[in-house]
Amino acid sequence: MTVSTRLSSVLQGPRCCPYCLSSNTKDSSWKNSDEKAGRFWLKPVRCRNCHKRFVRFRRIPLAAVGGALALGLVVAIVVTVQGVETRTPTEHEQLIAELEPLEAERLRAETGNPEAQYAYGMMLAQGGTGEATDIAESVKWLEKAAEQGHARAQYELALALKLGRGTLQDYSAAGKWFRTAARSGHVGAQYHMGRLHRIGEGVSLDLVRAYAWFNRAAAQGHGAARGARDEIAASLKPEQLALAQQLSRASEIPDSDDPLPELANSTASGDGDAPAAALPAGTPR
Repeated sequence: MTVSTRLSSVLQGPRCCPYCLSSNTKDSSWKNSDEKAGRFWLKPVRCRNCHKRFVRFRRIPLAAVGGALALGLVVAIVVTVQGVETRTPTEHEQLIAELEPLEAERLRAETGNPEAQYAYGMMLAQGGTGEATDIAESVKWLEKAAEQGHARAQYELALALKLGRGTLQDYSAAGKWFRTAARSGHVGAQYHMGRLHRIGEGVSLDLVRAYAWFNRAAAQGHGAARGARDEIAASLKPEQLALAQQLSRASEIPDSDDPLPELANSTASGDGDAPAAALPAGTPR
């Protein structure tokens, strides 16, 4: 007789016969492997009254599965609770920043953080949050960050001073901040220093210095600086060009008020016994 797929009644107990409802039953066994296949969770039982066979759930595998599920649920609850309790202030600040970015950045800027001051100044200047743009306030925060050595803030402040955007136009101050950012390696500031020296705007008109700054920016991949450098090179004498290239390799390009160094390679002057003197700034061929 093939075992029935009926399960024992839950109400009458796991060993109750589903046919005659008798509890006078005993454990049986599978007759062959085909009958047992796929029934690992079940155990055959025979009724002593009606002699029919039926199946019940095995207690140990069922208990193991139930225990594993309960343990997994407990672990998930513990991990969730710990995650809530260990949330750091930084994560909380990030949540606030997502809701009110302008206000959150202002609070960070007020702590004196130069990166936050720069970011807040740029947000005010660009109006990226939908708030009314306050250019004058932006310049104040950029200046705070620039004074702490933030190169990008120095560059943006120099642009504002050059264009008179949110502050009085001041070519001299713009040249100062462009030069400071350029010495920190800011490629845009290096390019602008070349432009300022090329036309004498806020700094001395000096084609040698202009070439040196353009050359530094071009070395960082600035395309416009490369073109401007090559244009100036065509108007310089060989001695001037050699000095300009030497200057661009120096650790620091002198300020407008400082004299240019002498040319290190004396052969450029045509006199093998004495070094060539520095040429007048901005002298074309």
